[in-house]
Amino acid sequence: MRQLLLNMVVLTIAFLLVDPVSAQTPKASSDQDVTGTWTFEAEGYVMPLTLKVDGTRLSGTLQLTHGPMPITGEFKKGRIHFSGTQDGGGIRHDANSNEIDLAAIGKLQPDGSLAGTMVSTVGDFTWHATRKQSP
Repeated sequence: MRQLLLNMVVLTIAFLLVDPVSAQTPKASSDQDVTGTWTFEAEGYVMPLTLKVDGTRLSGTLQLTHGPMPITGEFKKGRIHFSGTQDGGGIRHDANSNEIDLAAIGKLQPDGSLAGTMVSTVGDFTWHATRKQSP
């Protein structure tokens, strides 16, 4: 009986010491800084993306075919969200405006890439971004 009680105490302590979040997600995912240059792909489009993280605040630029789109958002615990607006280069995307608006969510993948979904005035897409290697 004493051994059973000792085993239960040891198992309880071991259970309390294991962080369930880090046991399910690689530690590097939530701690990795996504600051840098990325290749952003969405439904056949390939665009440069630059990101900068300050604390959890995210800023950057997504280079669209009609020019740069400043983005702002947040990167926290391996999750990312950002949004931006661009004038669309004079091309009308609906009856009232040529602006391109987008909002994206995603998360850091185990391989270090980013992936998620976005909604925009030109359509809804899944996206994937890979970090560009430094020369």
